[in-house]
Amino acid sequence: MTDEITRSAIGLGPYTQSLALALLRTRESVMSRFRPILREHDVTEQQWRVLRTLAEVGEIEVTALAERICLLPSSLSRILKDLVARGLIQRRSVVEDLRRGLVSIQPAGIALILEVVPHSKRANAEIEEAFGVARIAALKTELNALAEALNGPPIFED
Repeated sequence: MTDEITRSAIGLGPYTQSLALALLRTRESVMSRFRPILREHDVTEQQWRVLRTLAEVGEIEVTALAERICLLPSSLSRILKDLVARGLIQRRSVVEDLRRGLVSIQPAGIALILEVVPHSKRANAEIEEAFGVARIAALKTELNALAEALNGPPIFED
């Protein structure tokens, strides 16, 4: 009874039906397929996002990287420090403005990605089999539309 009164008093439906929670549950379901793979290769989810992005873009400014992979710059700074110490990435300053930093992947980082990719592809294939390739494509389209409607950048680039 108290729950019903509280819900109606604050004007919200059940939290279990909220968009935010649905997105979190979905993320957890997807990531549960990848976490064991990353753990096996001693890489965190955030480190993997850095490495994957650097493998695609080459060199990028730290602030642009943070935005691209949805990490706070302060969190990214700690992650970069660890990846540099492991020899997986390189960090350097922009000559014209030493406050700006650039990062790029190193051969050891590429080697790590090449080790993980077959396992990652297998996990992606399992997800596609469970949900369907067309449905995943449609979901990505809808998530992009939602992000753009909320004035954010597209999540999935073409």
